[in-house]
Amino acid sequence: MNPSAMVTLDESPIRRAPLRGVSSPAPEYAGATSALPSASPWSALIDAKLKGDRQIQRLTARVQELAALLAATEERARRALAQDLHDETGAALTAANLALARAAHWLPADAPAALGDALHQAREALADVSDTSHRIVETLQTPAFDAGIAAALDTWIERFRARTAMSVDFACPRDARLQRLSHDMSLALLRVMQEALGNVARHAGAARASVTVDIDGDGVTLTVEDDGVGISAAARRKNGRFGLAGMRARCEALGGSLRVAAAKPVGTCVRARLPWTAARPGLFAFGVIHA
Repeated sequence: MNPSAMVTLDESPIRRAPLRGVSSPAPEYAGATSALPSASPWSALIDAKLKGDRQIQRLTARVQELAALLAATEERARRALAQDLHDETGAALTAANLALARAAHWLPADAPAALGDALHQAREALADVSDTSHRIVETLQTPAFDAGIAAALDTWIERFRARTAMSVDFACPRDARLQRLSHDMSLALLRVMQEALGNVARHAGAARASVTVDIDGDGVTLTVEDDGVGISAAARRKNGRFGLAGMRARCEALGGSLRVAAAKPVGTCVRARLPWTAARPGLFAFGVIHA
């Protein structure tokens, strides 16, 4: 007997139970499994999701880049304006004051009293303009933060109180991490506070404001609140309104955020949040103008 006649070989494909979520191959692929697509619909969705995430990361990085460019450009413009005010405007005011002093000196003894009073008023007006110009230069120039962010904020708030007669409370923790705050982070916090308090003085009609600095393991938060008339949702969304775009750009350039909301029971709350990862040196540092 031929042994091969006793053995029957079943050469048909082995039938397997279908996998959940994976469709069975079409009949025309039978016997040619090497031609089947290797990717399932789920892997295609995962690939699309990963591609979308990478695109979002690239766009986020680009937005942060542009925000940093905007903030740096604003700081450069501030420095140029402060330099012009300090050099050109300051020199012109000094020359005008000296001219009025010479006119007063050579005024005849029998000159009308009204003429002497006019010269005196003109010199007082020039002195006021000089003080205002000097104050603007101090606000525009880039500070050095040699004594730390807390001292810089406190000094500016003290001058703001004297200038506006507004009550401003300041609270800042004594923490060594604030002493090691990068120049970029310190400058961003100072500029946000300056703009926020400036808005309070110009628009809010407030009697009291507060500035608070809080820190935690993730970053630093600056909060400026007032008891004024508040700000509407439409005004918060409007580009360029109350300098919000510049404040927001400074925060976003450092990977942070800015939130403007109604305070309770009245007023406005501006909250700037900067992460510790924002400690990139030299982003806004353009030097200091010395009067």
